[in-house]
Amino acid sequence: MEERQKIINNITEITKDNIPIEIKSIRLDFSCNKYSSKKNSIYHITLNDKHVSKKDTLNFKYKCITCEANHIVGTTQFLRKINKCSYRCSLCVNKDEVKQIPILPLSLREQKTESDVLFDEYDDDFKDTYYSYHLTDEDYKRVSKNIISLQNGKYKIEDLEYWAVFKTNNQMLFSSVFYDKANDLIIKANQPILRCENCGNDWRAKTLEKFKNCHKILCSSCTLCNKTFKIRTTKNCVNDSILYQSKLELNFINWCNNNSIIVKNGPTIPCIERKYKVDFRINDLLIEIKDNHNIKSGKNDAKINAVKEAIKKGIYKEYYLITPDVWVNTLKTIKQQI
Repeated sequence: MEERQKIINNITEITKDNIPIEIKSIRLDFSCNKYSSKKNSIYHITLNDKHVSKKDTLNFKYKCITCEANHIVGTTQFLRKINKCSYRCSLCVNKDEVKQIPILPLSLREQKTESDVLFDEYDDDFKDTYYSYHLTDEDYKRVSKNIISLQNGKYKIEDLEYWAVFKTNNQMLFSSVFYDKANDLIIKANQPILRCENCGNDWRAKTLEKFKNCHKILCSSCTLCNKTFKIRTTKNCVNDSILYQSKLELNFINWCNNNSIIVKNGPTIPCIERKYKVDFRINDLLIEIKDNHNIKSGKNDAKINAVKEAIKKGIYKEYYLITPDVWVNTLKTIKQQI
């Protein structure tokens, strides 16, 4: 902040259409523009209590901190200079003796080290804002056990190394990336394939950042159900995870386990208007567990019709709707079918 303030203090004149503007007050603010899609805080200039944007056609005349040469630049160039903290002017850079010596490009690991050093120079507010969106090393360690691959299966997660901070060449300044050790490449964490902690299914998400504050990594179906119903997890007789919502469903799972019947989570049946999740599956048999109240309400009719259509197509053999009234007889029938 001190170096940036020195740049502000060295402004000698601000003009608009070649007409000098009286500088009554000028200050630096570190905030996020409400119209920004990136939602990252950057440095802004407030001139005479008015926010200066890139659309303002102003010319800033300033004296270089190091060589005291005078320069005039536009609004965009000056805002960029403030955010990059470029206290040296172009003349100083060109005169730098180091600049005259050919420099080999840094390796990606050297760029990573340089990024860590640059990031550490920023104040705590900048770091807190950055990590309010990006995963810290601890965040990544927590969610990594559920990551299968990145970019829709193109890169396996075991071949990649997570870097929480890496310098970019855009207004974001830094971003989190993955390093492909085998091919020496930087990979963006786009379209990750994740494994759901509830149902065990793999699905594709848009980003990893959305799971920063999630204690459990759930697929969209389980997330939606958890907002309405309390979903619990138990094991079948071969130790696979099985989901259930009611004591009646748990009783059915326990009955299967006691009879060495391998019960699995039911499939999702597509319908014209929506998709329906069947409770359980045993081989090609579908099982739905409902109490008498839900059956009488008629809310299950659409699901039953969708399942019957799937059976007509030969995808499944039979569908059993088990209620307390038909519990014993239906379980006997299912046992005979297996």
